[in-house]
Amino acid sequence: MSVSIRFLHAFHGDCILITIGPDESAKRILIDGGPPSTFKAGPSGELRLALAELEQQDKYIDLVILTHVDDDHIGGLIKAFEAQDGLSKLAKKVIFNSGRLIHNYFRVAIDPEKDIQGNFSHALETSIDQGDTLERLLENEGIWVKEVTKQGDKLNLDDVELYFLSPNEDELRSLLGKWEKETLSPFTSPDRTDWDESYEDLLSKDSFREDTSKTNASSLAFIIKVNGDNYIFLGDAHPSTVSAGLKLHNYTRESPIVAKLVKISHHGSKGNTNEELLSLLECSKFVISTDGSRHGLPDKVTLARIHKYKKSAEIYFNYQGTLDDVYTESEQRALGNKVKVLDGELKFA
Repeated sequence: MSVSIRFLHAFHGDCILITIGPDESAKRILIDGGPPSTFKAGPSGELRLALAELEQQDKYIDLVILTHVDDDHIGGLIKAFEAQDGLSKLAKKVIFNSGRLIHNYFRVAIDPEKDIQGNFSHALETSIDQGDTLERLLENEGIWVKEVTKQGDKLNLDDVELYFLSPNEDELRSLLGKWEKETLSPFTSPDRTDWDESYEDLLSKDSFREDTSKTNASSLAFIIKVNGDNYIFLGDAHPSTVSAGLKLHNYTRESPIVAKLVKISHHGSKGNTNEELLSLLECSKFVISTDGSRHGLPDKVTLARIHKYKKSAEIYFNYQGTLDDVYTESEQRALGNKVKVLDGELKFA
């Protein structure tokens, strides 16, 4: 069964459209929606263009997955569900761990002082505000799977299987005190990066410290299995949790999961990919999704780790500018086909 994976230009975020099977019976999965600008009018709003194309062809999206509530994953989905010509017409099923679902799962009452009323068009919504907003948009659509999705869960989409590696219950529980109105954090520009350092220098002083973000910890990470082939999408999940999820399926260093593709966690952040996780993966194609405009991502040391432990790995970028910022021309020549820019969809027979 054929698989086509399109990493849309979602600026500093994630927006991934997957088509599985022949056109007449294809299943489509949309993972995240990027920031709000991913759905804006015009040629740079690639989510809007992709959905318009599907509507014109009388096609649908069988499953929408929101990995977590950070702006660069949820913003475009909110705009797409707000719009009359958007996702409410096309989406058949949505998976989204909302604050209300998490509270219900743990049987904890919601504090009215933390229950955000939502501002559906506010330009400066924080991620938690946006999670509440999307919940309200989906409430009456009849497409939202109102059950918490977590590590160890499985979902069948006809012949397609999804196995969830993250989050675990402790990471979901941590959001009980997080799902409240927050002060908008200032975005950081990529003026402080490790891009001007070599692999050798970066690895010589490499010391791993795991990401501490609670919202990233709550991110869905999962395997999509098609005809026995695995495709892994890690959202912004923490590597210790993903590794534990893989071990639940009996994957080990000696018997790693064989995957056609891995979407690297958190846009290549150094706190989200470590040696333990890489040791559990046998894969030659890794994808970094970001334009490099915020938070100084990807961290080049993450890419160095991938090439250290996976000698033949090909790392794909969905923006040429990001690749050119991270690597000098001489580095690109030396790495050759090990660093590439996506040209349209990645297709697998």
